[in-house]
Amino acid sequence: MINIYIYVYLRSQVRTPLGALLILTNVALAARDGLCPPLGPVLPAPINPSSHDSVQAAIGVITDRFQNLTATFNTTGISVAVKSIHEKSPMLEFHHTPPIRDNTSTTAINSETIYRIGSISKLFAVLSILTQGHINLDDPITKYVPELLQLKREAVPVANAITAVNWDQVSVRSLTTHMGGIGTDLVYDLGSFPVDYTQFGLPKLTNSSKTGCAGLFGLPSCTRAEFFRDFGKRNPVYAPWTNPVYSNVASSILSFAVESATNMSYDAYVQKAIFRPLGMTNTTIFTAPKKRSWGFIPQGDIFFGSSLGYEDAAGGMYSNTKDLLALGDGILQNRLLDPLATRRWMKPLTSTSSTGVMLGGPWEILRSDTVTKDGRLIEYYTKSGNLGSYNNEIVLIPDYGLVITILSAGDDSSVDTVDSTLTDVVTALVPAMEDAGKTQAQADFGGTYADAKTNSSVTLTLEDGPGFAVSDWTVHGVDILANYAAFSALSSSPSDLPVRARLYPTNLAACDEMAWRAVFTQGTAEQLAEGDAARFWPQGTCATWASMDRLVYGFKPLDEFVFSAGKGKADSVRLPAFDVTLQRGA
Repeated sequence: MINIYIYVYLRSQVRTPLGALLILTNVALAARDGLCPPLGPVLPAPINPSSHDSVQAAIGVITDRFQNLTATFNTTGISVAVKSIHEKSPMLEFHHTPPIRDNTSTTAINSETIYRIGSISKLFAVLSILTQGHINLDDPITKYVPELLQLKREAVPVANAITAVNWDQVSVRSLTTHMGGIGTDLVYDLGSFPVDYTQFGLPKLTNSSKTGCAGLFGLPSCTRAEFFRDFGKRNPVYAPWTNPVYSNVASSILSFAVESATNMSYDAYVQKAIFRPLGMTNTTIFTAPKKRSWGFIPQGDIFFGSSLGYEDAAGGMYSNTKDLLALGDGILQNRLLDPLATRRWMKPLTSTSSTGVMLGGPWEILRSDTVTKDGRLIEYYTKSGNLGSYNNEIVLIPDYGLVITILSAGDDSSVDTVDSTLTDVVTALVPAMEDAGKTQAQADFGGTYADAKTNSSVTLTLEDGPGFAVSDWTVHGVDILANYAAFSALSSSPSDLPVRARLYPTNLAACDEMAWRAVFTQGTAEQLAEGDAARFWPQGTCATWASMDRLVYGFKPLDEFVFSAGKGKADSVRLPAFDVTLQRGA
């Protein structure tokens, strides 16, 4: 309690309008329109979204956008698919086969057509670390790959903090999220390629300053031995855990750690632990498909069939729409990791200089509050992959149980093409999924719950805001929201402001019961907007994470609602702190 009061006191010294003083112990404050829901799903994900009118209309919109996009794609192939984890088949799937392509390429792109997936490969490196169970993420990587300690011998001219990585400070976790401070690459050193870069002002290199390998332009693939021969010549970019720097080498080192911990080849372990359990029969790491005609190959391509050697683990794998949908579905349905491990994995580990992008391991987490009507923040867990003209992305949206895959290659394929395609899908489909979720939630939980014996009732309704709006909440004849100030008397929050409550799922369930939590918003939207304007950081009054579970009576939280929901549909709700159970009306 002492810390709580200190926090309130310090905040109260800021001289701002009344609405700006509401960042207090038991008050959830405004992000937009005076509402600040918890991060994550605000309603259960719809279990049969494809049948909903809004989703079908969105699919029609996306279909038109896809057809317009590909109308001029004469040399570019692309595959786009979306699947709900609650449905057996994809809700949408589009493929475009260009008229001009390599003469060994498939002639008709479909869900089994294989593409180079580039850095989507990194997901498998991290998943391998997480599934094998012998590697502690906070151990130094040298515990599993001790050869790294010898790399400082190659530092030029001498080993110091500028020229040599301090590998004992590089943890396994730091490599999963590009925070090891190490160099990006070794395979793509410009000095290895048959171009005279002296004409662009660079000095002539000796043979010892060239890798002599790449897997392209007639050069052999790079081996593990060549990695340990040469990577010590690469300077660090930062000290570990300073700033994220994208690193292909990091994933290759993780694959070495997997081999050390499992006493298996990386390829064999991934086959055993990931591909087979998920039925990914057309995904490979170090080898191309047996037949080139199984893949889409753009005209003039040099990447399909080439090997990056050890760096294939970071960016050289092959896969298709069907297998990547299975991967995303398997992750969200906890088929590879237990639920706790999955939840822990799908969280940010570091920020970037973009407010819209955070990094996980190795997730590229897009964050946006512009997609749904309620303007709430939604996180999109993505991993992009680019190799030559192959540009791809896999996207997981946990709030809705969605998996999106975009695979492309050819002259019109680019990062911008993938980003614009993803934007088209998300901006059309996510609002429709929101509508489908509301239709389902209204049927399963909405309405009025009452108990005549105790003169208690509450009404749950849905509109454009997040979660359920809570109204007409009385217990033993007492209007709970009207008397909210009495419950919060121990805080310094103003007692004369209007109070609203909204209800959100927690995903905690036992037998037929499901726990939800209410979030109380004190103040009008206008007052809360004044509070935001008075702070130098955005959405400064949005502090739901710090306000939940603050009001407790006899060890029981006032904000807890526990539904009894046999077969998924609520028939009653229990309010533990008030010791009442309300029956749902017809």
